[in-house]
Amino acid sequence: MRCPSCGSSRILEDGMRGERICTSCGLVVMERLVHPSLPRSEESPAFSELDESLHDLGLGTTFGLGRDLSPAQRAQLRRMRLLQQRSRAVRWHEKSLREVLLQVERMCEDLRLPAEVRREVARLYRRCRKEGLTRGQKSCLVSASLVFAVCRMRGIPRTEGEVARVLVEREGMEKGEAQRGLRRVTKMLMRRLGLRLPPASPRLYVDRFASQLQLPSQVVRRAHQLCGELGEEGRPAPLVAAALLYNAAREEGIRLSLRRVAREVGVGVSSLCRFSLRQREAMKRKV
Repeated sequence: MRCPSCGSSRILEDGMRGERICTSCGLVVMERLVHPSLPRSEESPAFSELDESLHDLGLGTTFGLGRDLSPAQRAQLRRMRLLQQRSRAVRWHEKSLREVLLQVERMCEDLRLPAEVRREVARLYRRCRKEGLTRGQKSCLVSASLVFAVCRMRGIPRTEGEVARVLVEREGMEKGEAQRGLRRVTKMLMRRLGLRLPPASPRLYVDRFASQLQLPSQVVRRAHQLCGELGEEGRPAPLVAAALLYNAAREEGIRLSLRRVAREVGVGVSSLCRFSLRQREAMKRKV
């Protein structure tokens, strides 16, 4: 593929934003790309332009407020707009779908996820609803499970604990209940939808955790180097990334406490202590 503007073949694909960008001139060659691991719609190209994150696919009419209106006219138009928005969902299934999609939007905002993730979650939720997978399940757990699954499939570093924390804050659930429900529903939906969650890589979390801890670039480089040397397959990726950063900071002579790392990353202090010690012993054996 070549850039239509400058003719360069240096095209970078950004999986997080769903775009292909020319690195020479900065032109966005393609946008709104669907990740290959996610199900593709077989509908017509015209349907693919609709916004599935809205219950009416974005076909409903909307109107704004002009600046040249009096306060009384603006207040009247606000009331009319509120009534118009409520009338867009008349039947019970339209109202429930609207509530779930608003729930997905709030979750994505709390987790600071791009709009494309919200659209893919909405697309998957519509499929789950069509196949009857949402019956008997809490809508908040289904929404959170799909958000977590899409993040994992797109390689966006969001931990299970972060998604569970949104359920605790938004829905008032207990932490243990939220985590157990999230795991159970995610496992069920992935099996019934025929999707597979790729294993999370510690490399995805190293840069993000380093930014949270405000660590210098040499620590990040050393952590990535250690990740390539040690591997650590089959271990929780956030725990591995936190231990890599802690050990890299020790090697670089930067003071960093285990408690601070555990608090910022969201892992247990004792687990981080044991695992970082195990990593250092493995590095000594390699030397």
